[in-house]
Amino acid sequence: MTASRSEGSQDVWLARRPRLRRLLLAGAGMLLLTLFGLALLPLPSIAQAQGTPDTDPLATSVKRFLLTQTRSLGDQVSVKVHDNTARLGPCVAPEPFLPRPGTPQGRVTVGVNCQGEERSRYVQATVSASVRHLVAARTLEPGEPIDATALTWQSSDITRLQRGYLSAMADAAGRVATRRIPAGATLTDAMVRQPWLVKRGDTVVLVAQGPGFRVSRSVEALENGGMGNPIRLKTEGNQILQGQVTGPDQLRVNF
Repeated sequence: MTASRSEGSQDVWLARRPRLRRLLLAGAGMLLLTLFGLALLPLPSIAQAQGTPDTDPLATSVKRFLLTQTRSLGDQVSVKVHDNTARLGPCVAPEPFLPRPGTPQGRVTVGVNCQGEERSRYVQATVSASVRHLVAARTLEPGEPIDATALTWQSSDITRLQRGYLSAMADAAGRVATRRIPAGATLTDAMVRQPWLVKRGDTVVLVAQGPGFRVSRSVEALENGGMGNPIRLKTEGNQILQGQVTGPDQLRVNF
């Protein structure tokens, strides 16, 4: 009896195996279809829920503002907003501004005033641009006059340049090197100066003028100065004044 019962159970199991196999295969197929459907869900909707800089209105306002402020840098300008501005909450009628004057370059901070809020918000961003600037075509020694033949042009990412780089020939040609400038070095305003038209310790002519009068006298220059520079001077009576360089060994004081 026991043997026949075992044989009967085995026959039932063998009979059910094809059905179980079909059920398992059908279940596996449904699981694969479900996973495939989830993979096709639109990912941008998730990014929008997190408030990425590309979709947040405040970040868009900051980016548009920086592109307007950097028009002088040329057409190849890009702006990247680093902060997740959506976490700051909604901003009604955003008004971006620069805490520091000048053309924004590299890593910058932008302030934003929101309507109805007393405190300004501040957002970090990076301004990148390929700009044309002057470099030394050969090594220049301190005090050496600079002309156009000593200069050449180069294009670089603005984020890699020092502040004060020179982008106009008139800013360097006709001036004098203040230090040794190796060939290929980017010129900055700290590397050049105007040639001295007045030298410290020299006797120069001071012209004093005002409404209805104009007089001149000899004075002592207490500083070096180029065209238009204000320098200190000492009169014959040891009075210390400040005059503006107007030419070789010439100063002017307006009253």
